[in-house]
Amino acid sequence: MAFTVTIDQFEGPLDLMLHLIKDNKLDLFELDMDLLTDQYLHYLNAMESMHLEIASEYLAELAGLIEYKSKKLLPREKVVIEEEYEEDQREKLVRRLLEYQRYKEISEQFEQKYEERQLMMSKPMSEETQKWLHTTVEGEFVGNPYDLIKAMNRVLRRAALTHPYETRMTVKELSLDERVIQIKSRLKNWVGKMSFEELCSDCTDLHMIIVTFLSVLDLIKHKEMTFHIDEEENIWIIRGEQVYA
Repeated sequence: MAFTVTIDQFEGPLDLMLHLIKDNKLDLFELDMDLLTDQYLHYLNAMESMHLEIASEYLAELAGLIEYKSKKLLPREKVVIEEEYEEDQREKLVRRLLEYQRYKEISEQFEQKYEERQLMMSKPMSEETQKWLHTTVEGEFVGNPYDLIKAMNRVLRRAALTHPYETRMTVKELSLDERVIQIKSRLKNWVGKMSFEELCSDCTDLHMIIVTFLSVLDLIKHKEMTFHIDEEENIWIIRGEQVYA
């Protein structure tokens, strides 16, 4: 198999795996772990032969794939492998891949909205657009509100790579109003600014991160909070003193 892409085109091992799954037309829900492992190893070997540096995170995922495959190849009488273990390992990877895929889709939507907004700013705004801006972006922003969307895109991608959340079923998802109350309670006694990552430290799934972001937008709109984005596109939250005093 000839590879026509390089490893720097991927944002991490899960991104590479999704590419290989799509390229080999594999069913993500009935994932062929053996084939995925072979293709993943083949890809990294190709990169190594081109003298390209391979990040440690790619090798860590490779170790997990090889461990899974090697245990399946060993004689059953020597190594007892419970079917539940095999299913558990495969299902965990599938959940991580599905969650990362959702991160990518949402972050791409944020980026698309940002790019659309940039195009809107390059030509005269319609009456409808001006009305939308007046009602949605009237809060006291410290910075461009559309930079916030772009920065959120980066946050989602970083979170997917550094702290992959497993997909889970919940009886009741957190509402926007409930999250706003939680955020205001946390910021009430907070001194100085808080990073968006810190604000999301209690998030257990992707839904909660998105609700947190929407809650922040709502609080900014109502002048209960401002924000700052640094050079590394980190989002910093600053509470509105007139509200929390």
